[in-house]
Amino acid sequence: MSQLEELRSISGCGILGMLRKAGAARIRAEEALCSIECVRYRGSKYGAGFAAYKVEGVSEGLFKVKAFVRGEDALLHLKKILSEYAGGEIFELGFETQGETQFLSWTASVQAPVHSLRRAVDKANYDLISSGIKGRIYSWGRYVEVFKGVGYPADVARLYGLVERDAQADMWIAHTRQPTNSPGIYPIWSHPFSSYEWAIAHNGDISSFGANMEFMRYRGVSSFVGTDSELIVHILDYLTSIAGLPVEKASLALVNPFENTLVGAEHSALGLGEYIEFRGAWLDGPFSVVAGYCDGEDVYMLALADRSKFRPLVVGEDGARIYVASEEAEIRALSEDADVWPVKPGGVFLASMKRGIILRGREHVQVFYRKVRTSPPSRGLVIDASARSYSQINRLVREYFQSGAREVTVKNVNGHRYLGINVPPGCRLNIYGTAGNCLANFNKGGEIIVYGSAQDDVGDAMYGGRVVIHGDARDVIAQALQGGEIFVRGSVGNRAGIQMREFRDSTPFLIIGGRADDYLGEYMAGGVAMVLGIDALDLDECLVGKYVATGMVGGRIYVRGRVERWRIGLPPPKLDVLRYLKGLYLEGLIDYYTLNKLGSTKGEITLDDIRANLSSEPLRRISKLFTSKYHKDLKVEERRLGDWDLKLVTGPLRRFFTEFGLDQRLYQRILESKFTIIETAQAAAKREQNVEAEEG
Repeated sequence: MSQLEELRSISGCGILGMLRKAGAARIRAEEALCSIECVRYRGSKYGAGFAAYKVEGVSEGLFKVKAFVRGEDALLHLKKILSEYAGGEIFELGFETQGETQFLSWTASVQAPVHSLRRAVDKANYDLISSGIKGRIYSWGRYVEVFKGVGYPADVARLYGLVERDAQADMWIAHTRQPTNSPGIYPIWSHPFSSYEWAIAHNGDISSFGANMEFMRYRGVSSFVGTDSELIVHILDYLTSIAGLPVEKASLALVNPFENTLVGAEHSALGLGEYIEFRGAWLDGPFSVVAGYCDGEDVYMLALADRSKFRPLVVGEDGARIYVASEEAEIRALSEDADVWPVKPGGVFLASMKRGIILRGREHVQVFYRKVRTSPPSRGLVIDASARSYSQINRLVREYFQSGAREVTVKNVNGHRYLGINVPPGCRLNIYGTAGNCLANFNKGGEIIVYGSAQDDVGDAMYGGRVVIHGDARDVIAQALQGGEIFVRGSVGNRAGIQMREFRDSTPFLIIGGRADDYLGEYMAGGVAMVLGIDALDLDECLVGKYVATGMVGGRIYVRGRVERWRIGLPPPKLDVLRYLKGLYLEGLIDYYTLNKLGSTKGEITLDDIRANLSSEPLRRISKLFTSKYHKDLKVEERRLGDWDLKLVTGPLRRFFTEFGLDQRLYQRILESKFTIIETAQAAAKREQNVEAEEG
């Protein structure tokens, strides 16, 4: 990849987790490096690292302490603190990195009680940072060892000789860094961050940083390097090692789910007392996290997504391993056979070496997420993407089309970005593999067929042509789609159809064969989005997440089956509505029966609930709460498709079923199903007036 291409590809950090299953071979460092280097463009030269876990073959009772030090004085002070505060015995192992870097990594084996060593680590780190960033203890577990530094993942692996000495582990965590809130010139700011037997890698920006820091300071941790990512590992360590929470509960506290799903929602939910006690541990802001932990008996891998899913996070499983990654390409680099699916917004994924997958991060994985295996053709114009960058591939594709070719195939695609940009009308681009982010952006007439899955941001600002994806697609598909068609045989992630629009007679279509996560049709201004759930016709399961049609001002959404009203739009917090209702009760505008009835509503109180129970004056006043840029007045119906609907959707639906070779009987069954149909109240009224005028 050229330097110019790297500059153009800057994105968020890249994270990776790989855990072997019981009975499978240990994972080699070379494999972890190969996988994280697939998303090299997500990072920069300002930091990368690895964490390796081994549950067997370690010295019992010995902690391996690793510290960056700058200068002899810093090293002497570090040894003094360890001796005075930790007690026990210290077996110095020397420096494991060499060269002209400002910081060298010093290591020692320490035999001491964990509480004494914990106190020594905090004291040493406080002194070393306070004296002008002279060093940092960055790893001090028995079963985990961190390797990190300044550079890309390949640079850090070379610094520690991980590949050369064939380092192997039960689990690897890896990270490539794009600095945000802290510099990248020193290795102390690189990931993974570690505390005791925990290690984490993080992509995102924790806006609750101040509250989280105070939460840990109040509990005795006094030294921080100043990055939000480090706080995550301190919180996990505290909640599990000191507060005694199971990993599942600690995870739930961190993902900070919305209140109506938190207290008492399921067996692993926090109780009210825990909800209050640990509220300072909640993380806010965009984040995806992979974490590792070992209790001496088993190795655990944890993945967390923020409740709005503002950072990508997928997980996977094959016969020998379990994976966590920023992009599917990282998993596909090592396993063509893995099942891959996204963690849902606010989701928690948990697996262990001995128990396998404990929490899948979402529901109905086997029903809604597809694995596509199709061999590319051996004839015709075929480009092998294996050793080429996206710019080289696009240049070849463009040259072939300009020379008169009508069809080009690209095979062995794995995370290559920006493919299918501006495919000419009448031309077809076949992609075999996993298409990277920004597929078919600004496409204006060509046809793009993906025999596999596609990553984020497919069809952004596309205004013509067709994209057909035989697998799944991830977040933000069809953003600002203003023409053409996008067909997905499987499922899609967050914010599908965000800001879709149409111009005059150009009505774009997004048809999803599986399901969609939260915020489907957010700020939608035109076009049609359909969610069919083809493989779940006999499953009583809602096909969408929450906040459907939030901020919608135009277009139509069709979801097969019933969508509960609380999933649609972004209603005001229930507590705010109850306070307003209580005020109306005190004014004598509603009676106690109505107040109590609405207060007993399961989930959020919707505008439909208000309309069904209030007379005109209190309704007029409280309706102000429900009118904002997030919540518009929508018409929501659950019914079969009428003549007007069939006229609108039959053509694209037929093409969808033809593209994927689906049975005619299945097509007919879909047409005869009930749909939840969502549009703005204003558009519905205008359409009904037009229909009446035509009939008149």
